[in-house]
Amino acid sequence: MKLRRSVKIYLWVHIAAAAALCLFPLYRLIADYLTRFVSGCMIHDHFFLYCPLCGGTRAVEALLRFDLVTAWNNNAFVVLVAFAVLVLDIVALIRLLCGCQKILPIPDWSWIVAVVLMILYAVLRNYLMIAHGYDPVGDLGAFWQGF
Repeated sequence: MKLRRSVKIYLWVHIAAAAALCLFPLYRLIADYLTRFVSGCMIHDHFFLYCPLCGGTRAVEALLRFDLVTAWNNNAFVVLVAFAVLVLDIVALIRLLCGCQKILPIPDWSWIVAVVLMILYAVLRNYLMIAHGYDPVGDLGAFWQGF
């Protein structure tokens, strides 16, 4: 009974992911249109810093084209999260095929680790841009070179 529930959950998660991937081009069109009128990221626009997810949409777009270098340059954190999700999905599939009741054993503390890593990524990314002029996205480096 529980295994059947696990299969349903696994399938619904993948159906939702497939739907999100199919709707991504529509999201990209809407996002491009709205950024003409509304700010895209408050941290980027007002403090001239990158938030942890700045460049994430461009990174996802590059990942969908299998352009890993461009995706990494736009947002390395998104690439690492996508890789982690892929690995976890493979583990879940293997555990599901083996008949395990709990197909994805993720400890509760892993969310805290993910948030801390995201904050460290944002700090390191902005430090490299401000102190060393390293801005692979190319949006804000020119502003900080003037200082």
